[in-house]
Amino acid sequence: MPFTIDPQPGEEVYLQREFRGSHDHVFAMAVSNQAVYVSAQKLVLKRDAWYFKRVPLNEVEEVRLVKQRPVYILLLGLVMILFGGILSFLMMWRAFNPMPGVPYHVSGWPFAILVGGIIIPLIARGRKILIVRMRAGRFKWKPQLAVDRKTREHYSHIQDELVDACRKAGISTVTLQ
Repeated sequence: MPFTIDPQPGEEVYLQREFRGSHDHVFAMAVSNQAVYVSAQKLVLKRDAWYFKRVPLNEVEEVRLVKQRPVYILLLGLVMILFGGILSFLMMWRAFNPMPGVPYHVSGWPFAILVGGIIIPLIARGRKILIVRMRAGRFKWKPQLAVDRKTREHYSHIQDELVDACRKAGISTVTLQ
């Protein structure tokens, strides 16, 4: 279902962007001269409908585009490398020293976890988080991890366009590298 805006009288929509990623990852945002529209889910269930939540400009304090801290992704990668390495070693130990008469199957999952631990920090480099701070809470879009460069550049371009549109609407914007 596409996100639609019903503009108020005299409202001019500067920018409307939508991003649908894999695994039902949905993001949509729009900026006008009277409000910021952020995507929200009707209830909390996974298959519930999405809609635009209208936030008047006087309730928006600032829009930030900050670089994700790499420490969490590096820790996740390290845990995956250790877990995958230990499981691979134990699995191969049993495979090279079999007990007589007991069949043993080798799985690819420990190696996949090990490789994932190496790759995840590399594909998460430079990922930015878009944060809209409002008087009553905040909206945060952390794009999904994407392996292909085209998708990473696409959502980075969307974030930059949204920050520029917010600047045009007179919202305080901060871009941290």
